Amino acid sequence: MASDPTRWWQPTVECSPEQALALERAAGQQQRFADIDALAARLLATGLAGRPVATVVPGRGRHTPDTAKVTALTREEEVFCANAFGVQEQQRLGAWYLPQKLSVKAGAGNLPYLLRERPGHALTLAADDTARLTAVEDWDTVLLWALLVPLFETLLQPIRLRAAGEIFPRTEQQRFWALIEERYRLLGIDESALEAFRCGGGWHQLDRAGQQQARLRLLDTLAAADLVQLAARHRIQRLQGLMAGFAKKARTGTALARRVLTKELQPVVSAYFGGDWLAVLDYLQAPPHPDEEIITALPEPRLYVGMATQTAGMAAEAGIAEDEVHAMLAAFLGGGSSLSPVEERAAALRGWWAGFDQAHAGQPRGMPSLWGLVDQDLMSLNPTEQGLTPQLYRQRLPADVLERVGRLWETVTLARYPSSIVSNPRPHQTMAEALGPAAEFWHGVGLTAWFVCEGPYSRTTLDRVDRYYSRPLAALRAAGCPVDTAFFRELQAAEQLLGPEEEITDSEDSTVETPYGQMTFTSSKSHGARRDGFERVRDLITRHRRAWAEQYLGAFVEGRWRSELEEVAHQHHRFVAAKGRPPTLPQFARFATTAANHWTGGDLGALYTAIGEPASSPQERPARLLAGDGYDFARRVYQELGGKPVDHDAWVNSPEETQRQWQLSRLATESLRHLQLQEALGRPPTAKEFGAQRLTWPWPGEETEGWPILQHVIAALTGTSLPPIAPPSPAVPARNGENAAGQLLAKGANTAVATEPTTVRITCTGAPVDVSAVLLGRNGKVRNDHDLVFYNHPHHDGVRVGGDTVTADLSLIPDDITTITVIVSIDLDAQPTTVFDQHTQWQADIIQPSGTQLAFAPGPFSSGETVTIAVELYRHTNGWKAGGVGQGYNTGLAGLATDYGINVEA
Repeated sequence: MASDPTRWWQPTVECSPEQALALERAAGQQQRFADIDALAARLLATGLAGRPVATVVPGRGRHTPDTAKVTALTREEEVFCANAFGVQEQQRLGAWYLPQKLSVKAGAGNLPYLLRERPGHALTLAADDTARLTAVEDWDTVLLWALLVPLFETLLQPIRLRAAGEIFPRTEQQRFWALIEERYRLLGIDESALEAFRCGGGWHQLDRAGQQQARLRLLDTLAAADLVQLAARHRIQRLQGLMAGFAKKARTGTALARRVLTKELQPVVSAYFGGDWLAVLDYLQAPPHPDEEIITALPEPRLYVGMATQTAGMAAEAGIAEDEVHAMLAAFLGGGSSLSPVEERAAALRGWWAGFDQAHAGQPRGMPSLWGLVDQDLMSLNPTEQGLTPQLYRQRLPADVLERVGRLWETVTLARYPSSIVSNPRPHQTMAEALGPAAEFWHGVGLTAWFVCEGPYSRTTLDRVDRYYSRPLAALRAAGCPVDTAFFRELQAAEQLLGPEEEITDSEDSTVETPYGQMTFTSSKSHGARRDGFERVRDLITRHRRAWAEQYLGAFVEGRWRSELEEVAHQHHRFVAAKGRPPTLPQFARFATTAANHWTGGDLGALYTAIGEPASSPQERPARLLAGDGYDFARRVYQELGGKPVDHDAWVNSPEETQRQWQLSRLATESLRHLQLQEALGRPPTAKEFGAQRLTWPWPGEETEGWPILQHVIAALTGTSLPPIAPPSPAVPARNGENAAGQLLAKGANTAVATEPTTVRITCTGAPVDVSAVLLGRNGKVRNDHDLVFYNHPHHDGVRVGGDTVTADLSLIPDDITTITVIVSIDLDAQPTTVFDQHTQWQADIIQPSGTQLAFAPGPFSSGETVTIAVELYRHTNGWKAGGVGQGYNTGLAGLATDYGINVEA
């Protein structure tokens, strides 16, 4: 952006914090932050004095999120924070970027307290105080995320770095400590407090007591500082980053919020401007961009479901035949019927319930349990089945119900590969998920009654059913469809009327010849107990189940599809508010796949229609590889891999073989996912795409031996060909006319490089791109989120990113990093609909001071990829190699982040 002398802040970008604050004060801008600076200083003083600042209340189980609360506030401060940091308050000012899922390191604010009170375990306890939130709803969370955690982490970085130990090369440590000392100097903190901490300061010569004294001296030094001034300097440093980001994007004098507010800058705006972009512009003395739209409230979701029941009224109002209205509705819905796919599946659920109810109501004592009537459990090892749970629904549900479920839920969409609708190997499981807590509770309580009465054992008793099934019962109450509490009192009374426990025994006779004739020995083995009275309990449950269904089932099913579709519509509106454009198909799939699989057979286009939005792009329906039932296919895979029933003797006496059979059953289960990936990709997945490294392979050669065996079995059962096995290709020599000093790498090729600074430069035609790098360990994952190096985190552990270039000093890379991947991604803010194709291509050039010159250019991408792995630098024996990769992602950076274990919001 051209320099504008009327804008006071432009010189501050390169100033020290003290100079920047002076310019801010001279411009009359400092007073707006007085309350925030004072709040940050007082909470900092509270923490440094040895009192806790926040607390985390862990959720109960994986379905209940944690909660984080800031506890060190006065009543007046709570009122102020509720207004300044409230989620709804900030969203009303346009802060739709607020994360919906978040890990808040509340322990950062409690670390000084823990260092004083629990010095031996302080860092471990502080790390445990991390709230993992699935919904960011409270102002406490925003206050911690935006203001307090960044402040405390900056000031206490010396303590954390020393706790990490000597995990970095000495030159890298020296660089870290130089940065910390410079940061302390700029914040006006007495640097003598770092004397024992800094590299070469004698930290390792101190005993435990001496190290604790050094930590306390640092806390005392911080506490003695002018904390209001310290908070202000920390604030202006963060605002300098905001200023720089604005200047970079404001090529025409101003910039759009969505172009400036990167993931790193979003908490800055929430911390100091209440999420108000117009307040940021006022601070920067810049006008709003002509295309800027501040959305203060999201539209109410409007669903296009249930119109088939209104055709008579529509026809009369329009003066046309009702058949014409049906035809128009069918065309609008994109199918052959005016009944929407959502209504069709809702009707199927009600029909399924009738069969389910009859199966439970007619269950006599003496028959097997109804485990497997609802396909909820994962396939697992079982002593009597070929590694799979029983599919009792095949025998106990009417044929028309089975056909309807199999047809309506036979396809799904994979969130990572949304361009194709693929086979669903377990339609009854997906149907049960759509029905949710109603099926979970009423099927569960029926099974409990059976196992209490008929044995051999039950996981709970009848008088504890309300506690054992508390989660689905709570979900039913939340849906406005509660189970009558009288039911549980009647169950308790019914349990008192059951007969006494009768031991269940198995007897076995064995005959032996003796000099005195034959002798018969009888051995008995007890395995559980039973009690008379099942029919009475069964009828009690049936009566209450039918009463519940008569009162609530219709409303419950409608509530299920309505809540899921409205949530998709809400997320769609929120995305548009945050990004200023509709989501692409992969972006839509991230929050819409579950609802689509439940209510439209995985058809995202039909889901778009149901929420009244135009589809971004069509999906393909590739040829199905799964011709029959998923269980049948998995059973055949299990047998081909060597799976066999595990009898009781093997279960008890051969734990190694039992473990091996369990591992084979897991691979058989995963073969169904292999089929789905193969349909979505149009080819067999690679081991990496399949996630082979996550599985246990029961062969001596582990994955190396087991992966080809599984591929051969699947290929034989599906009649498809195996993927070609290509040996690693050498670097291709330069052709005539090319730079004789360089080499052209083919895809998959690799070549040795020197252990020295290495530059990878990306040139791209057709679209602006962002270049980043990811540092990976031996497991192919990042150690933490800092291992993603990009323009807002431009240097880390010997790797730097700047513009179109990644520079890695291979001599400084930590020993636990084995691979550096260079990522090229389209700048979707600049060109939101662009993908890598024949018009948008890139080339990677690799250069080293010793003279190495390599180039790699993949062929055109063709599957809507917006992110690609360009090249890798990786360790090999005692040196390094460079390899051409060229792998693309049509799921955006979120898909790549998932593969690499990066915990970022999509």
